Amino acid sequence: MHRNRIYCVTVALLTAICCAHAQDANYWNSSYCAGGFTTPGAVIAYNKDSGMLFYNPALLAWSHKSTATINATLYQFESINLKNGVGTGYSLHSKGASVIPQMISGVVSFKHAGFAYALLREPSMSFQATQRKDVQQNVLNDSYSPGTEYYIGQVALQNSTVNTTALMAAGFEITPSLSAGFSLAAQLRKQTYDLDITSRALVNAPDSIYPPISSSEESYLLSYLNVGLQLKGGLAYNNGRHHLGLTVGLPQVQIGGRGTLLSDFEVNNIRDELDINFNLLANTRQTSLHNKYKTPLSIGLGYAFDYSSSGQIYLAAEYFARVKEYNVVTPRNDTYIRPDTGGFDETTSALLKFKDIHRAVFNLAAGISFNFTPAVQGYCSFRTDFTYADDKHFKDENGMVANLSNWSQYHLQLGANFRKRKFNLRPGLLFTYGSTHNFMQPINFDNPNEQNFLQGDPHTVKATRFATGLMLSYVHNL
Repeated sequence: MHRNRIYCVTVALLTAICCAHAQDANYWNSSYCAGGFTTPGAVIAYNKDSGMLFYNPALLAWSHKSTATINATLYQFESINLKNGVGTGYSLHSKGASVIPQMISGVVSFKHAGFAYALLREPSMSFQATQRKDVQQNVLNDSYSPGTEYYIGQVALQNSTVNTTALMAAGFEITPSLSAGFSLAAQLRKQTYDLDITSRALVNAPDSIYPPISSSEESYLLSYLNVGLQLKGGLAYNNGRHHLGLTVGLPQVQIGGRGTLLSDFEVNNIRDELDINFNLLANTRQTSLHNKYKTPLSIGLGYAFDYSSSGQIYLAAEYFARVKEYNVVTPRNDTYIRPDTGGFDETTSALLKFKDIHRAVFNLAAGISFNFTPAVQGYCSFRTDFTYADDKHFKDENGMVANLSNWSQYHLQLGANFRKRKFNLRPGLLFTYGSTHNFMQPINFDNPNEQNFLQGDPHTVKATRFATGLMLSYVHNL
């Protein structure tokens, strides 16, 4: 009975610590999307753009200019604030500036067809923050540690993702009003997730020169590379001042990938309800882990209307289907909890899995273009970027969720295109805002005690993200 109790308590403790955190889940975060009207080529319906016309590859058939390269660079400032993220008055705040080269591409145009190639680097949210609490507060039971204890809690949280895509596309004219096209993208995804939590209290023992320490420490570091292929098809239709576009993106096909996991959990000198000291050590490092990254089926529809000879109104929508729960990285059932007595290793995979799930999402965008002068055209667009986070539908609380945020975002873009005979220069201002009151704390320093193994009782708090950027795109016309 004692052995079974220790087994159950150990697994329950690891389950409580290895809990899911809210996730980072947005499809239209990058300005190169169906709603990125200001970004060259980021459209579904024909907008007479000067640049890379293959978000809908069918538009390549009507790209009458060959371009040597498109260079797009984003200068971005980002601020993410998790208010009271680890306790009252202890927020997690990540902010920083970055220079992100977004795309290099070329288009070769013929009379009734066009071909394009590109190397894209999609900017994504990057979060890195630390916090620490050093106070005297009543953490341990007064029956053996009367009064307040010296308590120190600290946390470091990092999550960063980089997507690099090599893409080839072709578009062909079927009739003077109808064209079709397809694109094939090879995506390299690199992600690093790092969570480190330490919670410690000195036991009040007046007769001891070196008092005992009660502590709970958690570390989870995972990094992986994933390679996949994605096929997209498109149609485009023009009828005078009206332009329609349709895209269908298939789910990504896995090519391969490898991941590395380093995890450590340690509990020292925690007394349970029967006044028995509880200690735990769990540690593993696993390399060459297989991984997978899933993208949903997507269907996009766009409409552009020429309200004048020089201006357009643009509308777009894209539907992303549901993705059922799956493991991005599944650890092996190697030895983890020490000592390995009683088959603890059978729980390793479930406790340390890196999981994901997507609900269905429907995003909308609207834009308008207008001429300042015959050589200068202005752009303005707005798009939604609803979250696909669906934490409440995970099968259990074991493991880590693949990303960080769970909030919807809204993007505003303002820009202008300066047209010359041999090139086009397009600067743009980008603004993003998102918030939620349902971000789950990774730990709560307000009330650490023996019952929660000094992890506190986490609850939901407010999180906000603000980002602003300057985009510069250069298109050289052959």
